[in-house]
Amino acid sequence: MSNPKDQPYVIVRDHMAGVHGGFLVECDKATKTATLRGAHKIWYWQGAASCHGIAMRGLSHKGSKVCPTVAQVMLMDVVEIINASQEGQASVTEAPEWRP
Repeated sequence: MSNPKDQPYVIVRDHMAGVHGGFLVECDKATKTATLRGAHKIWYWQGAASCHGIAMRGLSHKGSKVCPTVAQVMLMDVVEIINASQEGQASVTEAPEWRP
């Protein structure tokens, strides 16, 4: 999915909802909410020690569990938002869909 103007691709860690990657549509610091477009839940990952590692260098497709793309998700208890590099974005968006 391409990057629309003014919507950076980010990795978001939410206190209860886990880690997600997507295009940042909106962020409200007061309510700790963020809305992502073209988002993936990163349920489990290999190849990075933290969300920062995913954002900068990506994750390993072998062993990682990346859920299918959803059109939009609103995260309600955001802890951190990290701008992703092109490498980080590609590793998440090109990861095979995990199915249990």
